[in-house]
Amino acid sequence: MKRKYYIDKTNRQLVIQRTLAKRSLLFVWGKLASFSLMLFCIWSGRDNVPNTWLYLSAVCFLVYLYLVYADSLVKRKKEHCLQLIKFYDAEIKYLDKNISFQDGSNYIDIHSPYSYDLDIFGSGSLFQRINRTTTFSGEKALAQKLSNINSRTTEDSIKQDAIDELMLSSDFREDYLSTPHFKPKSIENNTLSDTDILLSKHIKWIWIFPICIALCILYLLINYIFTGIISPVASTTLTALFLLQLFITIVVSNKIKTALRISKSIIDFNKGYMPVIVKISAHSFKTLQLQKIQKVAQNYLEDLKSIRRIESIYALRANPLLWILLNGFFLIDLLETLKFHQWKVKRWESFPMLLENIGEFEALASFAQFNFNHPDYCIPRLREDILIDMKNGKHPFMGISGVGNDFSISKGSISIITGANMSGKSTFLRTIAVNLILAKNGCRVPAEAFDFNPNSQLFTSMRTRDDIKGGVSYFQSEIIRLDKAIDLALSSAYVILILDEVLKGTNSVDKLEGTKKLLYFFVEKSFTTILATHDIDVTSLELSSVRRNYCFEITAENPPKYPYKLTNGVCQNKNASFLINCILQKTRK
Repeated sequence: MKRKYYIDKTNRQLVIQRTLAKRSLLFVWGKLASFSLMLFCIWSGRDNVPNTWLYLSAVCFLVYLYLVYADSLVKRKKEHCLQLIKFYDAEIKYLDKNISFQDGSNYIDIHSPYSYDLDIFGSGSLFQRINRTTTFSGEKALAQKLSNINSRTTEDSIKQDAIDELMLSSDFREDYLSTPHFKPKSIENNTLSDTDILLSKHIKWIWIFPICIALCILYLLINYIFTGIISPVASTTLTALFLLQLFITIVVSNKIKTALRISKSIIDFNKGYMPVIVKISAHSFKTLQLQKIQKVAQNYLEDLKSIRRIESIYALRANPLLWILLNGFFLIDLLETLKFHQWKVKRWESFPMLLENIGEFEALASFAQFNFNHPDYCIPRLREDILIDMKNGKHPFMGISGVGNDFSISKGSISIITGANMSGKSTFLRTIAVNLILAKNGCRVPAEAFDFNPNSQLFTSMRTRDDIKGGVSYFQSEIIRLDKAIDLALSSAYVILILDEVLKGTNSVDKLEGTKKLLYFFVEKSFTTILATHDIDVTSLELSSVRRNYCFEITAENPPKYPYKLTNGVCQNKNASFLINCILQKTRK
């Protein structure tokens, strides 16, 4: 359904683009005609006074300027259409499981409580499926929200109303998310001081020189108007001041160059955020969360307009003649640098807050886009009496086509899941965890129903790895991981420990004994645990009423079949011996 929606939207933009192309062509011919007519009028009226032809040429010139302006508007609209077409094309590819969005590989952290085990970052990750951010701030905020649900343990931290408003505002959301990406490197704080190098007590009064020059020019003009004579004293003073200001500019040129370079980098950095700030400022929001973000953007927008004026002055320096005139008469390099410093002192400290708010907005918009793309997913519900209650839940990477399972977790429960190799145990563990991450971020979940406690936290141990450089063995890594899991579980009764085949790095006898001790400790401390294991003996432990046995059974056929359905009880069938026999009996060259 959504695929057809995006195809229809694309076709609509293509029609608009063709219409704009025709209009632009008319403007091109109009500009050519009006400019040619202007030259003809100037030529025809060169000897006539008073000259009607010159008036006509002025009219033609005004028409030409209007057509240039109108054509520039059309070009901007065409560019906007192209951006929307690219956005819709990316969404169609996403629905076709051809995901092209930035994957967040730089946020991979093998020491994270859960993100490394659950494929939150990297190729094909949850981050890549949700990420629609257009700025580095947005990307960083989204990564933080997906990888730090343990730090958000209240209902207020779920911005559901804001996400719902953005989801329903399709035209605005698509317009915003189609903005070209701006993800520059951050500006180092120690470089900002380079714009201060001109502000010594000996130079703050330098603005007096341009005022003196302005007064001299004014005097010369008034004197010439009334007497027809140019005062030699005033003209000499003007010349002296002109040369003095050029001399001052040249003397401090090295410092000015450094300050201008830093100033320009800050201006460019700010300009990159201008499109998103303008779009946030112009829209009308209803939810308080979005209105607060908008207020910050609107306040900063006025500041951005002021530094754009400074930038336009900087652009004039490219012309050597203008540089001489502007610095000779107005000390433009020095004064604009001082003006920029005043702006920086006044507003630069508020820039981090702006970036934080833009990041928050883009993360919410990404969640809204995810919800919009999956109307067949369920809306999670908050419940205080359980940790998770899932009905027909599926892994988000598989979507609705996957096999669904029911599962519920209460505080202090121990769930032991057995099953043959490739029966679906690890995928099921990830299904529970990833769906909780989605729910705690206000996203829809691939299930018939998904209830969760807003205070739920996660810790997983599923993908342990050794560290040769660090001198840490595989088994040592497992022990370190379990130690961190226990520390977190001791800090809160809402922590869910998800463990996949613990103590794999030791022999089977030692492994079983260690697993028993671990589970007895978990029961004593009332840790909520989901453990997947191949050790059938673990299921017979006396763990009181908190233990529940589940399994992913396979069929006893040749070859075995994998239903991927969770059932009560202990696994009975195995497949390792059968699969080994298959590869041993395979004909090899």
